[in-house]
Amino acid sequence: MKLIATALALTLIAPATSAQEFDVEIIGYGKTEQFFEPLSGDLMVTDSRSRFEEFENLEGTPLEGMTGRCFGNATILRGVPRGNGNCVFTDPEGAKVLQAWSLDEVGQGRSAGTWHFVGGTGKHEGVTGRGHFVRLTNNTAGTTETRIYGTARWPE
Repeated sequence: MKLIATALALTLIAPATSAQEFDVEIIGYGKTEQFFEPLSGDLMVTDSRSRFEEFENLEGTPLEGMTGRCFGNATILRGVPRGNGNCVFTDPEGAKVLQAWSLDEVGQGRSAGTWHFVGGTGKHEGVTGRGHFVRLTNNTAGTTETRIYGTARWPE
């Protein structure tokens, strides 16, 4: 009984902590540069760099007003992609979130894969999250639209 009373007392005096958790359904619009080097009919290497200045569906989240920069590369052997990279998202106050991504599939003007948050600075320290993305690219115009889905959690 004494153990229960002690636990209850600690619960009542300990500060309440609550996390902010969000379902992620973001659309990012930006500029992109793609480098493709076909080495043979079965082997290709790519390099990608993108900047995102506009995002939809961030209202009311800790990333409202953010911008982003993404970079990475992939090898495609007999139609099977293997690649990864990172994105750095910056909020209006300058705090950042680092995201890692892996490429699972590629097609003409389209790629898809998975992502997870690695960490963050300032108010984003301790952020966690994961999900998947679909990226549509117009290489002629140098534009990209990336749809990001999943969950994200900020500790309070």
